[in-house]
Amino acid sequence: MTTQKSKLRDYPYVDVPWHYDVADLLDTQLVSDTYLPRTSGEAKVRLEVVEHMHRKWVEPMIDLSGFEYCYVTNGTTDAIHHWVMTEDRGWQYMEGEYEYPGMCGLPGVSICDVPGQYMDPETHRAALSNQPHPDIPLFISIPSAADGNIFDLKFESWKVKPPVILDCTYIGATEAKKIPVPSTTEQIFFSFSKGFGAIGQRLGLVYTKQPHPSLHRLKRYQNWNYNSVETMRLLMRDFRVDEMWTKYRKRQLSICEQYGFTPSSVYYLATTKDPYYKKRRRMRWNDDARICLSSIFPEQL
Repeated sequence: MTTQKSKLRDYPYVDVPWHYDVADLLDTQLVSDTYLPRTSGEAKVRLEVVEHMHRKWVEPMIDLSGFEYCYVTNGTTDAIHHWVMTEDRGWQYMEGEYEYPGMCGLPGVSICDVPGQYMDPETHRAALSNQPHPDIPLFISIPSAADGNIFDLKFESWKVKPPVILDCTYIGATEAKKIPVPSTTEQIFFSFSKGFGAIGQRLGLVYTKQPHPSLHRLKRYQNWNYNSVETMRLLMRDFRVDEMWTKYRKRQLSICEQYGFTPSSVYYLATTKDPYYKKRRRMRWNDDARICLSSIFPEQL
């Protein structure tokens, strides 16, 4: 157990459990099934079907009715690429957030670095600044990249409401719990990798209220990965949005009880205040360390 604890402490990333039933499903898919001529319009029809399915699939968790436009991306990282490529306002983020926009070169600033306000006693989250910039997009991941939890920002009570980019990458890996969408949200990102281990398939969707600066043109020319659209269709056809969480929640709770962790909303993540895992803390002024359980989460157990 000591060796395993050290692995949990030293592994800095979030991995995703591998699933036999997902592999079996993908085994039924042929690349030739999506070898389509662009002029036929078939790819457009199939994307419309998947968009309709997805809106209904995530409806127990998030309302997309205000987001008219839907686009295919090669996972959330590609959604971020297009956002960064077309963004000139910079970005704001909360402590412990996904760092990738900054790694892509978009200058960012934390709105949670508030010395003296160690943590919210109820949520155990880093304190929010009272003054986020009103015009700079605020990147928020719900469930959170910082600890894997669904949370409510109570955004509508903020005095200053900046534009929001909402990253919902972890939907598909949690219970079907409602996620409040801030009223100023401009884009919402989705992925199938976190819930189903489909890392290499690069399955992403982006929803926007206005035509996307770059993705809208690509969509006009039916320029997206047709195979990924079919894969998303198969996953939504065969699995509910909360099916993986339902199937593996007991395993998560068992591991957390064994190691003294607190289970996160995401079924293979947990948190702990144990100083032994201090290096896995992602939020300044917060002593919760995010732990990925995937290394001790083999499906065959």
